[in-house]
Amino acid sequence: MIGRFKNLGKDELVRGSFILLAVISIFNILNYIFQMSMARLLGPADYGILAVLMSIVYIFGIPSEAIQTVIARYTSKFGIKKENGKIKDLMYRSLKKLFLFSVIAFIVFTILSISLSKMLKIDFWLLALTGLFIFYLFSVPVIRGILQGKKRFLGLGLNMVVESFGKVVFSILLVLLGWKVYGAITGLVIGGVAAFILAFMSVKDIIFTKIKRNQDLSGAYRYNLPVLIGITSIVLIYSLDVILARIFFNPELAGKYALVSLIGKVILFSSFAISKAMFPIASENFERGRKTSSILKKSIVLILLISAVMLFLCFFIPENVIRVISLGSSQYVSASDILFFVSLAFSFTALTNVIINYSLSINRIRRSSLTLLVFVIMEVVLLSIFNSNLREFAISLLVVNFLMFIYSLWLIKNEIFNNNSCT
Repeated sequence: MIGRFKNLGKDELVRGSFILLAVISIFNILNYIFQMSMARLLGPADYGILAVLMSIVYIFGIPSEAIQTVIARYTSKFGIKKENGKIKDLMYRSLKKLFLFSVIAFIVFTILSISLSKMLKIDFWLLALTGLFIFYLFSVPVIRGILQGKKRFLGLGLNMVVESFGKVVFSILLVLLGWKVYGAITGLVIGGVAAFILAFMSVKDIIFTKIKRNQDLSGAYRYNLPVLIGITSIVLIYSLDVILARIFFNPELAGKYALVSLIGKVILFSSFAISKAMFPIASENFERGRKTSSILKKSIVLILLISAVMLFLCFFIPENVIRVISLGSSQYVSASDILFFVSLAFSFTALTNVIINYSLSINRIRRSSLTLLVFVIMEVVLLSIFNSNLREFAISLLVVNFLMFIYSLWLIKNEIFNNNSCT
């Protein structure tokens, strides 16, 4: 038994997941402090506005997740041959192209904000301020992708912690000064700037390496499309519920749902540590012609363990969970009856996320990725129809996430059910 634990400690996936999970736990705790401080200081109505803006940021982050995934994939590939010069070329070319894209995207979003302001009943300038995240979300993932691809999990996690710490300190300070939701968003922007500066410091060895022009990056763009579609589906699935709740429910009820949704996403956000650790390891093994199915199975088991603990609490003591997480506030307790359904829904999302990331790491998803968008459309349709109350809304969310999970299992059924599979 002791020998098994020693071997477990030497396992690259377990070790990498543990490092990321430990550091990202700090990141999540800081995010918890941020979210609950905002819920307490702003109240349900204003917190509902902030939750919608955060969901918009998550949607902004769709390309950023794809960017980080692609950069990690190619960094892992170049890292096998220790080609840091190619990694530097990849970094500089990516940053240059993405900055130009950010300028265009910011202008387009600012124009769209005129209509969004009326539809979501949110001040135009608040939406425009949120749009500044575009520059952060298209630059930091390049550096983080390099850290992930080189399996520098501690550096990757610490960078996220700095971002979260900055937004906690400055957001709380600015809200207390009376800036309300503007203060919360400004604090987020400041945290992003701090993370970007630290990210560059974390890859000094790449920066000071002699650049070597890449001749084989054309495949990155072909690879990027299924990555973008796969990650787009995941991000939209866990972001649109809060935005739709803002449209269909009154501000108070939408704010209560936003908090419950955030609690449910604890499972999903915790699982990101596992998927980020798994990705470069599975990718490297794939490039070397080694088996990868065991990496997927270990990842699924780790996520099931996290989900089981959270679901147990949400089923038996939902009101206590909400009170503790909302720092003792009783404003959100009335929504406790949907906590288990929402948490279970995001447990399925967490499992789907790790399966999709695994498929991307071994270049498995191509045409199949397009089908994932069907579930996003399904979510919008079901939540638009079944919204007479929060319980109906939450169960509809659960159904969509469960079906998407079943489909993702079908995509990698050989790796799951064949112990001797070699991808």
